[in-house]
Amino acid sequence: MDINPQWITLIFASNAMIASIAGAFVNTRNAKIEFKANVLSVNRQRWIETMRDLVASLNSQLLTTAAVRHTVEEPIGTVIARDPELFRRVESLLRIVSKTELMLNPLEKDHQQLKALMSEAVDQLRSPSPGEDIDERIDIISRAIIQVSQAILKREWVRVKRGE
Repeated sequence: MDINPQWITLIFASNAMIASIAGAFVNTRNAKIEFKANVLSVNRQRWIETMRDLVASLNSQLLTTAAVRHTVEEPIGTVIARDPELFRRVESLLRIVSKTELMLNPLEKDHQQLKALMSEAVDQLRSPSPGEDIDERIDIISRAIIQVSQAILKREWVRVKRGE
């Protein structure tokens, strides 16, 4: 049986073409996986660090402002307007709350829970519940903020370790 040399050449050329197409496909797929592992994980890790810093600052500001608020009997707006240092503290607190809210995903339940806790804390500082100790109430909210934040940060850290 005679085999035409042109058929052999065609078979080898076809194999080479298939191998080069498959190689390009595999390289593209690997590049996507590396992108996810490197870029997305690095961005998520940066988000975790920023979020952790914001929550720490938030709790610090809440507890400090609650201590000051505890000593104030007159309407808080009047006191803030007269005291530049208190004004600066309240402004800083509200900026931290806003930054933290911007970091949250409004579709995730625990993120919604964290936002609600922050709103509750600010509301308590604006007008404390009658008959309730403002320091104690803010301390309870602060601990709840930490608990919810820890769950969020842990879940995100697991995603970083998986390379998502």
